[in-house]
Amino acid sequence: MMRAAKRIRIETGARLHFGLLDTSPPFGGLGAMIDRPATVVELSAAEQWTVASGYQQRACPIAKRFCQATGQAALPAVAIDVVKAAPPHRGFGSGTQLSLAIAEGLRQLTGQEMTDETLAVQIADRGKRSAVGVHGFFNGGMIFETGDDDHQTLNPIRQRVELPERWRLLTLSPATVAETVSGNHESDHFARLQSEPLRSAANRLRDELRRHILDDILPAAQAGRFTEFARAIESYNHASGMLFAEAQGGPYNGRWVTELIASLQNAGAIGVGQSSWGPGVFVWCEDESSAQGLAEQFASPTMNIQIARIKRTGRTVSRA
Repeated sequence: MMRAAKRIRIETGARLHFGLLDTSPPFGGLGAMIDRPATVVELSAAEQWTVASGYQQRACPIAKRFCQATGQAALPAVAIDVVKAAPPHRGFGSGTQLSLAIAEGLRQLTGQEMTDETLAVQIADRGKRSAVGVHGFFNGGMIFETGDDDHQTLNPIRQRVELPERWRLLTLSPATVAETVSGNHESDHFARLQSEPLRSAANRLRDELRRHILDDILPAAQAGRFTEFARAIESYNHASGMLFAEAQGGPYNGRWVTELIASLQNAGAIGVGQSSWGPGVFVWCEDESSAQGLAEQFASPTMNIQIARIKRTGRTVSRA
């Protein structure tokens, strides 16, 4: 057993998802970790189980699964404070990062030993469709993940790439979101995509998407060829989005995202796409200056815009 601590601070970033390979298991796909919006969770020894207001429904099931896995009869005497959390349902993988941060905090605070995969799948209950956010939490970088069959509990990393440090990502999302794709709504979307004609089309596109990653995106990323990389990501994101056209009305989810992406492209931006189901939109920029210029051009009181760096390492754990 690891040495228990009195206080643990877990810091992680956000996950951008550039698109799945398929609409059925084992899915597979490509994404990357960025340093903002950040998630920060603090856990400390306490007299009884306590969770910050608004996060009980997230934290309690995680703690119950943790207790069951470690043979504890009652919830641990731990106080959990969510210092920062990425906005939910924007395409930033906020649920996965928050759940993993809570689970990791419990593991570190109590000194219990378990594998990262057990922590992610059994305790945090994440990684069922996309494993990018799970692998990104522990490793950072750009992640290509895919499984050989649907019997694996967590798709392994096929390839991880460290991108040039000077590259930036501009993220844009609406300040308020009326309708989101998550939970049962997301499950309904996937169920809708399982008809035979749609499955046949997905099967044909899956191999094309995989080749696009292996032959275009990864070589350009490893060589640091920005323009080639950005255009390949944009093409891949559009093609992957067509897998979900029946559910979201096209390669992008809704009018707001579709019009914003067109506006960015008309302004000369490249490497533009929708993260996950959106409405978060990303733009690859070659450096800080170009990202800043584009951010100023699209600044609006109704939109959240951030300039992010690729998170090159996994979560940070501070012990006291």
